[in-house]
Amino acid sequence: MFKNKKDILAKVKNHGIWGIFVIVVRKFLFYAKYKSPWALHPAAYYRLIKMLFCPHFNKKRILGIWDFKSLPWSVGDPLVFIEKLSTLKIERNVEEIDICIIYDHDDPNGNRKPGGIHKFESNLTPENAQDYMLEFLPLFSTCPYLGSIFQFNLRSEFYYFLKNNYQRYNIYPPLGKNLAETYNFRGGEPHVSEIQEFYNIHGFIPFLRIGNRDSSWARWFYLNKLPEKTVPVALSIKRTSHATDRNTDPNAWLSFLDKCKIEFPEVTFVFIGLREEAFNDLRKRTNVIIAKDYGTSIIEDFALIRTSIMYMGAASGVNAIALFSDLPYLIFRSPNVRKYGLTSGKGFSFSTEKQKTFGTEVLVTGDFLFDEFRKLYMNLDRNKWFNITIEGSSEKNGLPAAKV
Repeated sequence: MFKNKKDILAKVKNHGIWGIFVIVVRKFLFYAKYKSPWALHPAAYYRLIKMLFCPHFNKKRILGIWDFKSLPWSVGDPLVFIEKLSTLKIERNVEEIDICIIYDHDDPNGNRKPGGIHKFESNLTPENAQDYMLEFLPLFSTCPYLGSIFQFNLRSEFYYFLKNNYQRYNIYPPLGKNLAETYNFRGGEPHVSEIQEFYNIHGFIPFLRIGNRDSSWARWFYLNKLPEKTVPVALSIKRTSHATDRNTDPNAWLSFLDKCKIEFPEVTFVFIGLREEAFNDLRKRTNVIIAKDYGTSIIEDFALIRTSIMYMGAASGVNAIALFSDLPYLIFRSPNVRKYGLTSGKGFSFSTEKQKTFGTEVLVTGDFLFDEFRKLYMNLDRNKWFNITIEGSSEKNGLPAAKV
């Protein structure tokens, strides 16, 4: 008892009478707000009334549905889809874009089973599908008009959501195609043509989004991880078992890198790709760093591409983050140039003069890569890149509510 009195006197001495009064009031308010039953909170009734009389939404949204039952587990196809949704948002003058992603937990391969008509290999199982899903989910954050993202691993849950929110949305693909599973995305050709038509009408396209948090980190990465006074060129080399016509000869790229080491010693190539795509001979090149060696996420890889001085690589999914931007690029081994109405070595209607795409009919050699790189690189403003990078550089905070 005496000890408690002693403590009270010590606190009064430290804080004073007014300080003790303030502490008591604060503790009372804390317990009244957080420890008392909800029925005693007037604010709870206010929010209940707001919920019951929630105003009707007059302006609709786009609901983009990416269904992994019929659509590919890939990187590039969702990005082209997002770009298509972005053009629809502008054309239809809707509020924002919400996106639903669906996969079937027990049958994640869906209509694209290995050995079927799509002839591809699969690493998906019911056990690991959720892991892949959560890795791919950030792809949809590149939508510049993103509202909400909904992810379902049960089709019945998706149908329940759709039934209760149907009137809220302009649905894309149209509901009939979703239910019939006939919207079967193959390489993005229809949407890229539609995006070109959008540009021809409006004179611009919305760029895929990379947030300031990641782009500032990418600039910090370049200033701190590259040799001093070097500029980064983002590089990807497709080496996967699907769509092998888009793969290129690694020796051609190695020859190109060796020649750049001599002719352009101020350039460091930053390899963006799967961990297993970084082969040993690539690692031996002193003018190459492997982004995945630094544990980069898919969005950080995208940020490294978008903040580099230019990008070059074989046609693959990551191309889309450069394609729908104003970043200078050279893309090789594209199998679809004729479907797009392109001439090999030219750009899309929405491309700038510093963005070129080459078809599969073009033989990619080390000398060819070097010549095309030299022509583009020599027209880039390196001082401007350094100024932007230094001004916009900052290390990324790993926690939203604390700093290290």
